[in-house]
Amino acid sequence: MIIRHEATLDETAEPSVRLYQQSKTYSTNRWLGALLCAGMFAVFAFLGFNAKENVNLAIICPAAAAWGAGLFVIAYPGTIRRRVRSYLSRELKGPWPCTATYEITGGKLLGAYLGVRTSFALADFTTATEDGKYLQLTFGPHGLCVIPLRAFDSTDEKNAFLAALRA
Repeated sequence: MIIRHEATLDETAEPSVRLYQQSKTYSTNRWLGALLCAGMFAVFAFLGFNAKENVNLAIICPAAAAWGAGLFVIAYPGTIRRRVRSYLSRELKGPWPCTATYEITGGKLLGAYLGVRTSFALADFTTATEDGKYLQLTFGPHGLCVIPLRAFDSTDEKNAFLAALRA
């Protein structure tokens, strides 16, 4: 079974973004960054308000720290998405959108776009999850294939594709 669609840069970057967001590195960086921002905001609040007589630093500094940590936690996923997108744009240098092909053959799911080829053994297939925009296929702990739902002409075609994966 073969699925073809015109993939945008964002759709091409999505598997890399999701795989990174599931990693320990992402989690560690998110919380370390939040702590660093919290500390910086608290220090700046202290430096900015310590000369004021009618300001309670015991309230201002923790509030500033919470503000800084919250801003970082909110902004970090978007930053990662932009960085991955920028990296792929530089490395692939392709015309966007490009034709992406997914084929189930010989016990494997083969993907191809702009000269990049991916291969996943169907024996490693564990789960298929669907959000409003993508079908995410997980192949073990480090294998991830993300196909936009618009690549399928109908729900029946998507279901036939999933049945072929499980066969």
